[in-house]
Amino acid sequence: MTSAVAARAADVEAIRRQILAVYRERTPRSAAEFARAAEVLAGGTTGNLRHFDPYPLYFRSCGGTRMVDVDGHAYIDCFLCNGPLLLGHRHPAVEAAIVGRATLGSIVVNPPLAADLAHAIRDAVPFAERIRFLNSGTEAVLTAARLARAFTGREKVVKFLGHYHGQDDQFLVGLDPSGLPLGAGIPTNAYAASVLLRYGDFEALEKALAAGNVAAVILDPAMHSGGLWGSSPEYLAAAKELTRSHGTVLIFDEVITGFRLGLQGAQEYYGVTPDLATYAKALGAGEKIAAVAGREEILRGLYPDRPAGAQAVFQSGTGNDGTAGLAAGLAAVTSYRKLARDGGYRALFARSENLAEGLRAAFARRGVPAHVNQLGPMLQIFLTEAPATFESCAGISAWPNELFYLALINEGVLLSLPTSNHVYLSFAHTDADIAEIVAKTATVLDRYDFGALVRAATSGAGRVAH
Repeated sequence: MTSAVAARAADVEAIRRQILAVYRERTPRSAAEFARAAEVLAGGTTGNLRHFDPYPLYFRSCGGTRMVDVDGHAYIDCFLCNGPLLLGHRHPAVEAAIVGRATLGSIVVNPPLAADLAHAIRDAVPFAERIRFLNSGTEAVLTAARLARAFTGREKVVKFLGHYHGQDDQFLVGLDPSGLPLGAGIPTNAYAASVLLRYGDFEALEKALAAGNVAAVILDPAMHSGGLWGSSPEYLAAAKELTRSHGTVLIFDEVITGFRLGLQGAQEYYGVTPDLATYAKALGAGEKIAAVAGREEILRGLYPDRPAGAQAVFQSGTGNDGTAGLAAGLAAVTSYRKLARDGGYRALFARSENLAEGLRAAFARRGVPAHVNQLGPMLQIFLTEAPATFESCAGISAWPNELFYLALINEGVLLSLPTSNHVYLSFAHTDADIAEIVAKTATVLDRYDFGALVRAATSGAGRVAH
């Protein structure tokens, strides 16, 4: 290591220690909660992304755009539990809907409430000719793929690099440009029928479909997991025409974009309608519910009285009739329809654009190399000198981002969990919230030299352990 690189590493370590020291001083009860949880919970949390160094925050209450941790500190929340809370925490209509159906019980078989929600979804998203409810986005995606395979009699499914479709083994691969599985324990035969392609490469898609063995093409129109690079309306329209010509089912994974990019999600935003779509997150406004929806002839495989020639498709789930999820979903969809009528989406998008521009200006004024990707009420930040592409940003060092989000946590802003880089705004966020976030970002950037951190990461000088 040269003396210059060693000096940069020392500077990075000093900044890192300062940020962590403030965090540890503010959050002793979270430290104690983590120690207690680690005795019984694998990793001390209920999901890998919930952990970050030196230990995660633990929360005791929430409301609107704010959460309060176990040490009593309040935070503006822009993580929103990774997106479900598009209406904010404890939305009154959602809470009232759940309480109002308390006498129904936590779960009963075939409640009329399920049809109520399905009709509300079809009224909001007319493409949804038939709907099946499930418990999670993962279940919705694997069911959509199963339906497509049964409908077409084919096995292959095209999946794009950088697109996340839940935790089923067949799709937990190709989250980055390497095309490798995400973590251990995933057998190669689990994703043998997944055809991995680079998103936007239309020639590669044409070639894959020409083989005649592709049941479905699945995509996340936001390319959220890969860095929020979005889609081209022209590409989506061309993909729809291509899949139609080859008898292939086009699936939009709208677990994230559904009801978020507009009342009709990405379909409305980009002006392209798929054959099937999957929903979760915003659909339940924090409660557990998901759905697969789309063309009646494809979902016909689930019918007990399906017509001759239709392949029988099995799907069931103990929690599909959960009262809280169905009630919350009905209240949420009803609220989204009213917001769409009253200009709520326009206001939400405008606030998101203001936040993105405020963050870009704060970084630029202080010479911090950064890309701020924004699509509707979603943002992601890349602290890097690398070009703004999926491939280049997928390979950057993540620790400058992690320290930035941790430093903001110290200022009372949960812009994202440090291990996530997923930033969301809700309909509950106000102009005052946006102004406070931008102001606190300026405070963090004035206090710590993040420009030096980014340059150190580029040179490899900042690879220090927490």
